[in-house]
Amino acid sequence: MEVMVETCCGIDVHQKSIVCCILDGPLDTNTPKKQHRTFGTTTKKLREALAWIQSQNVTHVFFESTGQYWIPIFNIFYDSNLTLILANPQHIKNLPGKKTDMNDAEWIAQLGRCGLIHPSYIPCEEVQQLRLLTRRRKAYTERITQCKNENHNILQRANIKLTI
Repeated sequence: MEVMVETCCGIDVHQKSIVCCILDGPLDTNTPKKQHRTFGTTTKKLREALAWIQSQNVTHVFFESTGQYWIPIFNIFYDSNLTLILANPQHIKNLPGKKTDMNDAEWIAQLGRCGLIHPSYIPCEEVQQLRLLTRRRKAYTERITQCKNENHNILQRANIKLTI
């Protein structure tokens, strides 16, 4: 595989931790230097991860969109000078076998280093907020309808009819 990024970081994302793997080496080598570190997912720990990644002269960070656990990482890393690539987990599945978080982070970094990760679309913050509000409104409307139906059923069982 042709190497396209000299220094990159692959991140395996979980609810309580992230595992980072930095691959560093010239474009003409297929055996880059590897560094692994695990961080928590609190704001403080994610800032520590960002500082460590930046201290290693990383230019690209690749991570998968696992549930909503990727969002705090994206929010904290967004204003850095790093190129952030969010990958669809279906597109970067590793081969079955002995999988560890470190192996997954390294796999993500290797795919990214060779330019094999297609970035997922991340809408601007205004669109994200609008989507969130729209989903929330829909959920509230569904809850209201559910409560109304439950009340109608209770009254119906008591032989009280509100509808004609």
